Amino acid sequence: MSATLSKRRLVLALATVLGALALPPSLQAGERVKVTLVTILATTRNEDVDKRLKCIADEVRKKEKGLKGFKLVNMKCHSLGTGQTWTIKLGVEGQEALVVVHHGADKENLVELKVKPPKQGDIVYQTVCGKFLPIVTRYHTKGKGDRLIIAVMVKPCHKK
Repeated sequence: MSATLSKRRLVLALATVLGALALPPSLQAGERVKVTLVTILATTRNEDVDKRLKCIADEVRKKEKGLKGFKLVNMKCHSLGTGQTWTIKLGVEGQEALVVVHHGADKENLVELKVKPPKQGDIVYQTVCGKFLPIVTRYHTKGKGDRLIIAVMVKPCHKK
């Protein structure tokens, strides 16, 4: 009976080790992902675009043609492990966003995140490393009605 129990334990231990080896390196314990989040206010009142936001502004305007001016409010970075949550104060009228890393860069260099912008539900998506994904939120500032945008980027990427 103890020999059968020992064989079961050995098979279970072997299955656990083989299962861990089959996981992509990004899903193994200890990997951290650097998340950068940029807070942006966009307006219809002027056409001033912060030069650091030109590429993001060009992409956003493809869908939101009325937004002309883009101002960088702040940029924050944080290192997260798989499953960790980061709540970010956006610097606009007490608004916050939440970011969770579901997994680091896989063999195709994609990272999966969950982002919860103000006034919206959870957005779960996969993104490439090193590129910003702009999210035009439903939040408009009081008074001026500027549109709150957050842009999220992750690193590190696997070398090719």
